[in-house]
Amino acid sequence: MIKSKLAGLNNSLQSKLLFSYSVVILIPLLILGSILYVSTISITKKQTQENRLLEMKVLSQNLQEYFNSIELYSRAIYTGEIQQLLNKGMPTDIIEQIHWKTSLFQQFAEWYGYMGIKGEIHNVTIVTSDGTMIQRDPLYVGESFGDKPWYVQTLALQGEVRVAGPFKRSYFIPSSAASPYTFSLVRKINNTLGSANLGGIVIDVSVMDIYRLLGGLKLNDVIILNADNEIVYSSAIERIGQEWKDGERIRGDSSGWMDIDGQRMFVSSTYSDATGWRFVTLDPLSSIQSNSNKYRDITIGIGFLALIIALIISNYVSKRIIKPLRTLQEKMKKVQSGDFNIQLDVQSTDEVGQLTRSFNRMTEEIHTLVNNVYKSEITRKEAQLKALHSQINPHFLYNTLDSMNAIAVIEEVPLLSRMAKMLSEMFRYSISAGEQVVPMRDELKQIVRYVEIQQIRYDDKFSLLVSIPDRLLDYRIPKLIIQPIVENAIYHGLEMIPGEGRIEISGCEKDAYMIIEVSDNGQGISPADLAAIQLHLQLRDTGSLTEHIGLANVQERIELHYGTDYGISLNSEPGKGTKVTYKLPKPE
Repeated sequence: MIKSKLAGLNNSLQSKLLFSYSVVILIPLLILGSILYVSTISITKKQTQENRLLEMKVLSQNLQEYFNSIELYSRAIYTGEIQQLLNKGMPTDIIEQIHWKTSLFQQFAEWYGYMGIKGEIHNVTIVTSDGTMIQRDPLYVGESFGDKPWYVQTLALQGEVRVAGPFKRSYFIPSSAASPYTFSLVRKINNTLGSANLGGIVIDVSVMDIYRLLGGLKLNDVIILNADNEIVYSSAIERIGQEWKDGERIRGDSSGWMDIDGQRMFVSSTYSDATGWRFVTLDPLSSIQSNSNKYRDITIGIGFLALIIALIISNYVSKRIIKPLRTLQEKMKKVQSGDFNIQLDVQSTDEVGQLTRSFNRMTEEIHTLVNNVYKSEITRKEAQLKALHSQINPHFLYNTLDSMNAIAVIEEVPLLSRMAKMLSEMFRYSISAGEQVVPMRDELKQIVRYVEIQQIRYDDKFSLLVSIPDRLLDYRIPKLIIQPIVENAIYHGLEMIPGEGRIEISGCEKDAYMIIEVSDNGQGISPADLAAIQLHLQLRDTGSLTEHIGLANVQERIELHYGTDYGISLNSEPGKGTKVTYKLPKPE
């Protein structure tokens, strides 16, 4: 039964499409339904952890800025006026005590305004070396800080700041605030004017100030714990100051699942070095699962809806696809038989229409390629014939020059013999079908032959000086890239000067390049012509250098061989000469 159904699918494209749509929708739906729940929980947990870490980072930064402001306020103890008052000590006379205390805390108030302190100071207490408490505002009754462990431990830090608390102070008048708890910023007062023990300072900040500071961040389920697992901050104000037993299980920077108060929670914790506090966030498992269930239900619903739509559309689409495909199939059989001059009418812009266009382009390109191959074969045969003819002319020229040399020797004309011999060697070097990259010594020999012929012609009007280090003579360069420049130097530079001309060829290694310079003492190039030549070389517009075909040819060959980072440059001054500089890769 199943085999017969599968056989029916093989005979009908429409049935295949219908079956394919069903499988493509159902299989991912089943797979997605099985893994969605677990994967969504994992993603939600990761997102929750990232969001919580970001919240705790913002929370830590806000608290750090707040306590930095309070710490800045505590630095007032190192001003000269306060140091003098503390070294002087509190007078015994009641009236003088009032003036002394007023002056002392007046300095704190001025420092508060001068430094632009943003934190609100609940109270300031100076604890002398004998334990006497000097309060800015007489808020506390029965309080003694001098023997408290947190105070004694802070004095041992020799001036470093410590944040202690929360503390429930004993107020002289009961506080009207929502919470009686305070934090204390404590530090020892180091004596900068003498050796006397000046005691310490305790700056109290109300818990409600911290609550107002963090309340604007809209943090949910965030708890701040001190080292004793006491709740420093909570969205529930009544919990501040209470010990949280579950805090013992949360250490440092960590995250994971925990059972808290009979409920499964995802707990994230971050430790602050500045305050010694831990920032803890709690996310119930039920809230994370709710997102997973929602995404799962939405995905399944969309999947079934897509399946129904796919079944409806597949019946319509299959009919639209089958007819043009069959037409295309018939035309492809004609192409297979060798008829490439076939074009189909494109009636749609969908994939079948694109396929039809591609088929039309393919047949057109095949037809064009067949013609091009035929033409290229004819062109290749013609090129071979021309190459055969070009090989005949050089041999005729070599033989003629050799005959001239022999006649000059017989007739005892050594100058003509030498010119014929050097010219023959020049043609062999230039027209030979050997390598197009030669050692520099071979290129220099060619230049020497060329200059000697020109010296005979111009009656030794100019001289040639070559200064190339021996280690560079074996460096391989493209053939005939120096001789055209020497030829330009003779015809455009030295030919027109009245005195003796000079051509110098030098080379050296500089940084990552090999530099070759060809200079002459000829008539030079005018600034306008020089600027035009330099511009064309810089823009690699060698086709515009019609009057300097030698420069254009050399520049183009160097770039083709080594790349566009290499080439030639010109410098010239009218009446003093011209210098052409080659920049080539440094020999390895």
